[in-house]
Amino acid sequence: HLSLVYEHIFQVFAEIFRVLRPGGVFIVSFSNRMFYEKAITSWRDGSDYSRVQLVVQYFQSVVGFTEAEVVRKSPGGRKGGGGERPWYMGLLELLSGSSKDPFYAVIAYKNFKPVYE
Repeated sequence: HLSLVYEHIFQVFAEIFRVLRPGGVFIVSFSNRMFYEKAITSWRDGSDYSRVQLVVQYFQSVVGFTEAEVVRKSPGGRKGGGGERPWYMGLLELLSGSSKDPFYAVIAYKNFKPVYE
């Protein structure tokens, strides 16, 4: 049963990759709130860090996504990432609102060039 759940998640990521244009962005955002009964075990039992790594692993399961970037917005206003401010940061700030929970986004792009193994 659990392997079927993971297989479906990987299929969803593969399908999103398929329909994205080259250079298209896929953002998975979340906080640490959840419906306990509806979450998969590794999400329920994991830490914030392990949840981020789980989403990164989903991106890595599809050949052709760029290396995933992780953005963290703490309730105190600190932000993860660094460097220049990407276009999507304003959107992520809107989505995170004024919640007291940390907000995470894992971001990857569909590569412009084919990736060969």
